Amino acid sequence: MSSSSPRRMNILLVGGCGHWAAAENHIPAILALKEHGFPVRVAAICDPRDPYNPTLLGHMPHLRSIVTQDRPVWVRPQQGESTDALERRLQQAHRDHHFDVVIVACDPVSHFPYLKWATDHGIPALCDKPIICVEDAAWNPDRAAEIRRQFDALLHAHRAQPDHLFAVPLRRRANNAFVRLGELIRDVHDTHEQSLTMGQISVSGGHFRLPEEYALGNAHGYTHGVGALAFSSYHYIDELTRYLLLAPGQITGLRLTLQYVRRVGDHLATGLNDVLGTLLHPLSETELPAVELSDRIALAEMDFAFTVDLLNSRQQSLGVLTYSFTSNSCSNRSVGLLARDAENALAFREKGRMSQYVIDLHQGNLQHLRLTKNDAVGEAYRIRLEHRRNPLVGGTGRLETVYDDAHDSSAVTPRDITAAFITMAAGDTPAPTVTDKIAFLGGQVLTHRVFAAMYELIASHHHDAHPCPSVLVDMP
Repeated sequence: MSSSSPRRMNILLVGGCGHWAAAENHIPAILALKEHGFPVRVAAICDPRDPYNPTLLGHMPHLRSIVTQDRPVWVRPQQGESTDALERRLQQAHRDHHFDVVIVACDPVSHFPYLKWATDHGIPALCDKPIICVEDAAWNPDRAAEIRRQFDALLHAHRAQPDHLFAVPLRRRANNAFVRLGELIRDVHDTHEQSLTMGQISVSGGHFRLPEEYALGNAHGYTHGVGALAFSSYHYIDELTRYLLLAPGQITGLRLTLQYVRRVGDHLATGLNDVLGTLLHPLSETELPAVELSDRIALAEMDFAFTVDLLNSRQQSLGVLTYSFTSNSCSNRSVGLLARDAENALAFREKGRMSQYVIDLHQGNLQHLRLTKNDAVGEAYRIRLEHRRNPLVGGTGRLETVYDDAHDSSAVTPRDITAAFITMAAGDTPAPTVTDKIAFLGGQVLTHRVFAAMYELIASHHHDAHPCPSVLVDMP
């Protein structure tokens, strides 16, 4: 921080009662700023859940600290409320409290009206991933196409506001292992102009749910007609596009093709989850009534695989990348239904969600990189980076680096990004070592185009007898 005294910052925190905002990232970052004497206040929390609910506060001590210190007003979104009505209430709250920053951490299908309102008013906006998602995009082509339209409208509004700040706190943009991977890719490209040519990103989420749990309306749930692509996948899509932009070579466009999609209804119809389900049910502390899942839940994507052809200006293929995600994989889950989850009092953490992936990349004949991870969510993550170069370009054999406690021990964390963004909005200058890890809206164009195109393909697969085989995406 610079030595000048920053002005007081009032925060509107949308989705402030969720686990990520209240327990893991945004509120802890704000409390840390307070401890260092930075004048910041959470002036309002916008969330369907009451931030003053004693049960909720009993599970979220950081949230309890904020409501005790700042006494934020509760702005409660109304079921079925029109965008105009919501904007009027936001405008009234803005008149009362003068928001200096809007942090959006609610369900992704609700992001757009908050982001558009903040951007139109020139208020700095920090938004969790994915920036834009739309209900029923997994099966309705018109809704899937709306993802790109809304993003383009948001980007246009952002560019119309001089010096408007808009960023996304993406953990892997700052993680030491992913940062090093990008440096190695850029080094070979800068010296030899060698693009990426082959690669795969294979992610196993292992996010096991009992059938009735698909009807629970938690953040990133399936009740809005979108599924796993709207969850952690955005991180890996962002990394894929970041590597392409670090080493574009002759690549001018991408051809995306959907190779496989498995929806919630497809999965449940097979009975594949019966074995673990049978083991879990006797351990349940509460029972949820059996429910008939709606079509929008049954049609939400659960597993999928895409190929990305790397094209030059003559539409010749320079190589191919693949991205696959599966929930139908190993799960570490060991408990049944949790009462707190059924009451929507706490984000449900113990579904045995896994964080397992293999990222395998080749830059022609010159370099091979491999990033691997095999953990259950909540463990101290370990990431392994293997690296090999051709001896003619400085290779000395296979090099291996292991990053223990890989997320929390990184030089820059999402909390650092949230804190830095607030200080930037106040006109201060955070350390470049943090700001160069921040994903700003203008740098998310390719990532979001690929994300939107993937939903267009998934929706087309359900809608058409002969689904669209591929979508072309231009490099920016």
